[in-house]
Amino acid sequence: MTVSALLAVTALAASFTLQTAQGRDWSLSTALGRERILIVRNPSAAYLTQMRAQDTELQVRDLRVVALLPPGDARLNAPGSLMLTLLADPGGKVGEQYGPAALIGKDRGIKATYRSPPALKTVNALIDTMPMRAREKQQRGR
Repeated sequence: MTVSALLAVTALAASFTLQTAQGRDWSLSTALGRERILIVRNPSAAYLTQMRAQDTELQVRDLRVVALLPPGDARLNAPGSLMLTLLADPGGKVGEQYGPAALIGKDRGIKATYRSPPALKTVNALIDTMPMRAREKQQRGR
């Protein structure tokens, strides 16, 4: 974890509202506290495909991947999944706040920042060290 990542751990996530390709509003505040959020700025189509394929694993950890893409980008029209949300980020302003990628915990704190969209196993390893995740595993059996 970088120095900026360590400093980010104490920061709280700033809420935002952006639109899907279908013109529906999606607000971070609706997911904060209920889900862990991995915000990724301008991920590749291959990365999005990997996240779709791992939707069940995302569900187990209550991890939503929010991909911020330029308006009009063809990737916005690609299929999402239950735990993958594709949003248009005009001017990249929201993406600038979170960097290339950031993990937000259920406590609304930024747990890690990444220099590029991280592999799911990297994010899962961090989530699995969190006390809240340990309680969830006990309660849910997974």
